[in-house]
Amino acid sequence: MTRRMIPSNIEICILKYFDKTATAKQLLELEEWLGDPLNKDIFNEYVLTHYAINMGLNKMDDRPIREDLILKIRKGKSAPKKVFSLSKKFSAGLLKYAAAIILCAGAIYFLLENKNGSQEKVLPNGNQITLQLDNGNIEVISEDGKRKITDAEGNEVGSQKGSTLNYNEGIDPKKLIHNQLNIPNGKQFELVLSDGSSVFLNSGSSIKYPVKFLPGKTREVVLNGEAYFEIAKDSINPFIVNIADLKVRVLGTEFNLSSYPEENQVTTVLVNGSVGLYSGDNYGPATTTFLKPGFRGVYDHSSGSITLDEVDTALYTSWKSGKLVFRSMQFKNIIRKLERAYNVSIVNNNRELGEQYFSASFDKDELMEQIFASFRTSYRFTYTIENEKITIN
Repeated sequence: MTRRMIPSNIEICILKYFDKTATAKQLLELEEWLGDPLNKDIFNEYVLTHYAINMGLNKMDDRPIREDLILKIRKGKSAPKKVFSLSKKFSAGLLKYAAAIILCAGAIYFLLENKNGSQEKVLPNGNQITLQLDNGNIEVISEDGKRKITDAEGNEVGSQKGSTLNYNEGIDPKKLIHNQLNIPNGKQFELVLSDGSSVFLNSGSSIKYPVKFLPGKTREVVLNGEAYFEIAKDSINPFIVNIADLKVRVLGTEFNLSSYPEENQVTTVLVNGSVGLYSGDNYGPATTTFLKPGFRGVYDHSSGSITLDEVDTALYTSWKSGKLVFRSMQFKNIIRKLERAYNVSIVNNNRELGEQYFSASFDKDELMEQIFASFRTSYRFTYTIENEKITIN
């Protein structure tokens, strides 16, 4: 039972909506009812409560779960929302909204049901952060979890607290033992290495690294995607990031490094310190390009050349604080970044639009409808949203 009563006619509309038997008149009636913010709260509680009953959550006290979920839902309602006439956008958006509530409740139910029982192996999917251990085992990392990270012998090598994975120096291995952290689209995560260096990983990225660096050896990691590095100073043991066929060598510095599959380049933006860019094992004054703070180095995979220019570093690091910043960027490249940030699939059938250049800034908590509405003020186009797929025409 929800805290406030839902009119019987609206409850029928909701039930018929979810079993896909609602008429156009019922959908219109539901849309008009949801136009009232108070009714959206009622709808949220209704979905949670009725799903909880079906899952058997009445066996435990689910009030903290519901209150936390509703709090998060209400928190996200402060941004203005674009109002659409009755269409696929409304229908798909409502279904996605309700499905998100149900998935959260289901996940919490699963965790609590297994809290005191035997642990079942959780199979990872494409939407989960995963940690691949040196023995090949893959573990799912919950963003709000707290746990110890152990090696094959059961030795503690690190720990997780929330969205940070921290490796300590409690073990003394005789050989390098590697882990790989994989971040899916729509998520970000922080990794603290055994030397104290921090790596902030952006959506759609992965990093392979030793659980502990060996004394007297270079500190090397392998990156795919994008990350912001804060490297602990060590004048004896350089830090090297391998990304595609480029190496970035540092002693102690801060920089942003990016190279996604659809890009034919590696972009390095130096915030503090100094870095050297080179390919292969050819590190030296004649074969290395050095960056100064405030400069960007762009390595072209095809030609092997590196170009330098001075930039505003904040444009390349704003993603850390939940910002999406585009400067003179073609729309076809913008939608790739939106796909990673929001974990959606965008199909652009408008080739002319894809070639257009835009400059824009958004907060990551803005809705996709709001973002597209901003672009449409400069260039008219239509789009539809169906589940996690957006089609532009």
